[in-house]
Amino acid sequence: MSRSSKKVNLMESIDVDKILIQRDIFLTGAYVIQLPLDSQPDYVWQTLFEQEWKSSLHLWERKVVVVGDKVLLITTPNEIAEKIDWLRKMIESTNMRVERLMLAQEVKEEAETTELLAKHENIIRDEIRIKLGIA
Repeated sequence: MSRSSKKVNLMESIDVDKILIQRDIFLTGAYVIQLPLDSQPDYVWQTLFEQEWKSSLHLWERKVVVVGDKVLLITTPNEIAEKIDWLRKMIESTNMRVERLMLAQEVKEEAETTELLAKHENIIRDEIRIKLGIA
């Protein structure tokens, strides 16, 4: 049986005053903004998310890291609203990929189950043939 994954989103009601914002110690002029997620993503979601944001055309002056149930946006303070929109789009794209992956796994597992049942039926039929002397 394969491992399933689930969608993850930014928290809907975020108290902006409680968001942790710190200066980044590695990038001059950058900040680390901790945004809460509605749940802690599993490694499948995190892997797909990393692929999504790294393949984005908007990599300048930003980096994203998932830590527990938070996503850390590391960026300069310029155009924060646009960067939050970009982050939401990356999360939505990741969730669509998770959904497609889970559907593909479901179809594959169903096909494997059907194939296994057919094999078992054939084994049972062969045993019946032998027992009845029809072989």
